[in-house]
Amino acid sequence: MKRLIVSLAAACVLSTQAAEANMPSAREDKQETNDIVVEEDILDFGQSGEPSRSYRTAHSRYPLVFLHGFMGWDEIFKLDYFYQVRAYLQTSGYEVFTPAINPVNSIEVRARELSPILDHILQVTGAEKLNIIAHSMGGLDARYLINHGFGDRIASLTTIGTPHSGTPIPGLVFKVLGRGDNILYKAFEYLVAGFISKGQKRPSDLNIRANLWNLSPDFLNETFNPNNPDNPNIYYQSYAGVSSITGWGTGDRMDTILAPFQIAFGLSERNDGLVSEESAKWGRFRGVVSADHIDLIGQLFGTTSVRYQHLKFYKKIADELVDMGF
Repeated sequence: MKRLIVSLAAACVLSTQAAEANMPSAREDKQETNDIVVEEDILDFGQSGEPSRSYRTAHSRYPLVFLHGFMGWDEIFKLDYFYQVRAYLQTSGYEVFTPAINPVNSIEVRARELSPILDHILQVTGAEKLNIIAHSMGGLDARYLINHGFGDRIASLTTIGTPHSGTPIPGLVFKVLGRGDNILYKAFEYLVAGFISKGQKRPSDLNIRANLWNLSPDFLNETFNPNNPDNPNIYYQSYAGVSSITGWGTGDRMDTILAPFQIAFGLSERNDGLVSEESAKWGRFRGVVSADHIDLIGQLFGTTSVRYQHLKFYKKIADELVDMGF
């Protein structure tokens, strides 16, 4: 995944160098962990964090469906998008599904592909509803579906690093590459079609410009959010990741591949490399974790910050949904 993001990151670097450092302003109330100063409001899912619940034999009332984000997949060469999460939760008795849809296209196109998959999951499990746990753009796909026929089939939606109010990255990319068709956009679509889609999608099935526009603040705040209000019968909750180039104030040193995108954020705007903390808030905001956008799903190969163990994080989400009756 990290190599694939290079295609856009490299383009941004052509016009400007990444910021030397993105150090959120220090607060007086801090705690020190492994020589990294960490804000007190950041949750700890590290080795010393809250222990996970003991082994569970009964699964949740509704199946768990994990939705991937931009450039996402289910499994590529034994590497699953939500790294080892499905297997880990299944050993605790949960029914877990990780569908793959169009990795690079508009919310509407992605949701249209997801719709029959969710119907199939409901059919094979006999469940009345589903618990959706979504990373990044997957949360927007779910919100669209809720307002287009699935409002009575989704019990809860948990979004993690989802840009509900947009991300400044599309504006940065459009400024560098323009909004019109060009060879770099096409090359990116060929790369994604051949690698992530494993040949199951043609480059013509992908649309990077539509995808980027659907992640922009203008589209989400002026068009998407007004037309996709929350369903009062569904439980919405969200988490955000925070990271920084040095690790100062966040407890997580941002992956190098995300560093060039920091020029799109203000120095005081905490973010996970692609999505700001404020944009990730939706419904009941549960807090922030020491993880960049890639760490949030346990990539690459489970390597994350010392304060964030993704398996413990997702297990806690699943267990809490059970406690709430979902």
